[in-house]
Amino acid sequence: MNFSLKNILRPHILTLTPYASARDEYEGTEGVFLDANENPLGSITPEAYNRYPDPYQKELKKKIAGIKDVRPEQIFLGNGSDEAIDLLIRATCTPRTDKIILLPPTYGMYEVSASINDVPLVKVLLTPDFQIDLPATLQAIGEHPGAKLIFICSPNNPTGNCLRTNDIMQILDVFPGLVIVDEAYIDFSEEPSFAVRLDRFPNLVVLQTFSKAWGLASLRLGMAFSSPEIIAVLNKLKPPYNISGVTQQLVWKPP
Repeated sequence: MNFSLKNILRPHILTLTPYASARDEYEGTEGVFLDANENPLGSITPEAYNRYPDPYQKELKKKIAGIKDVRPEQIFLGNGSDEAIDLLIRATCTPRTDKIILLPPTYGMYEVSASINDVPLVKVLLTPDFQIDLPATLQAIGEHPGAKLIFICSPNNPTGNCLRTNDIMQILDVFPGLVIVDEAYIDFSEEPSFAVRLDRFPNLVVLQTFSKAWGLASLRLGMAFSSPEIIAVLNKLKPPYNISGVTQQLVWKPP
């Protein structure tokens, strides 16, 4: 597999200049940001909600990196995993031209996000025991060179089983686009996360969430782990302050 991020990104994404503010470049924790038009007197609540949060969640990523055994620059934090799913599609798939491969039955949001972005789908059904039909999937990859993404949910929603690791690795070896392994339910499994293989596979993206085992669904915090180059693309596309200060504070309270 000859993977090139440049080859799978939409051309205009390569030259996109993201929104930036003074806080993007500031490394401290205190300051007055005149460009932000924040209310300097405080908020209407007893809490200090008048300042914009860290747009890149640096302190929270350091804490997450420690428990997930990844580097902070390999982490993207989104408003749920759904934000990362949408951004990955928008970054790579030209509407009505490129394609996404799905392995149903699986999480319904992949198809919804693809439909919103007007991206055609190639569906390869799982086997009767809900495993990847590897020959059919490899055939679909060969027959659809315009496919940019393949979503693999393991443990799978709604079937609950883990997909075979070797099958996923074979797909990673041959698919020239991004392979997204959605591990929203990984904390309920004895299988190790595919995040341990990030350095081996440059086309791998792993999704996880705080909504399930962590019991923090209301805070809406999803994680994407990938190469620093792919994470940088997601950071270019996301809204400036996609994770609220309240979420950043509450999702990891000191003991």
